[in-house]
Amino acid sequence: MSISRNDRLGRAALALGVAGVISPVFALSTSSNNDFVLVQNAGLAVLPVLGVVAVLGVTLARGLLVILAGAGFAGAALLQLVQFGRATNWLDGNGSTFSLLMALGIGLLTVGLTSLIPLSDKAA
Repeated sequence: MSISRNDRLGRAALALGVAGVISPVFALSTSSNNDFVLVQNAGLAVLPVLGVVAVLGVTLARGLLVILAGAGFAGAALLQLVQFGRATNWLDGNGSTFSLLMALGIGLLTVGLTSLIPLSDKAA
């Protein structure tokens, strides 16, 4: 269950992790017309923390950390989906927040789980 910065899967996981780390930049928009992705309150902490976990997973060659980061993003996305439009919205996001979280979650889960397949079973 190893993932390395030197292979394609490692670079993909690293890119997704870095995307999670820098995604709070969406909170810097100055007007509601410029909100590409709504990131505020708890989402400002969830995205970079899980992104750092993914980056650490690649840096330390621990595929399990990449899978955990992906599961965390997917779980946060499902939480956002369930709470969207309700009075209780812990991430204080909307559909765009759900999309960002789910995209990072699915990407990291795909990369992390693919790294579990023995090299001889992967297509050339």
